[in-house]
Amino acid sequence: MANVKVIIPIIIIIIIAAALIIFTSNEETTKNEIEEKWIESGPFAIDKAQYNVGEKIFLDTDGLKFDDKGTVEFLRPINDTHHKTYIKIPFDGMDKQQFNYYFEPRLFEYRGICSMDDIAGNWIVKFSGTQYEDINFEILNQVSSWDDRLMEPVC
Repeated sequence: MANVKVIIPIIIIIIIAAALIIFTSNEETTKNEIEEKWIESGPFAIDKAQYNVGEKIFLDTDGLKFDDKGTVEFLRPINDTHHKTYIKIPFDGMDKQQFNYYFEPRLFEYRGICSMDDIAGNWIVKFSGTQYEDINFEILNQVSSWDDRLMEPVC
């Protein structure tokens, strides 16, 4: 009987310790996966390589040089070979060495962006005025399960 009173608490402690080890390991893996998703070019980075229609695109800029001056251009696909400027974001390293910007590509009749097909595809982020490489990402022709907005054509 005395052995049972000692063994049960030991088993409970072992189970709790194992659960903590597993939880901590999974948390570190999740943090690493999140950190690995960022796509970088010089001081510029976006938070992932693929988005659904309706998701926000995050641009993180950190460590601009004083002589870095130009424009970040997000180019949406027109077809397989041509792109058109969706948004321009000017930057000047003399003014700011870091900034964040986010936006959500939307349907705009006056811009000729009528349906999800006009947003979906392979986008390019150009850094005009610099030698930084372009960043490519994709917007999938689908919405996230949590997004209950209707993405019906506007034109």
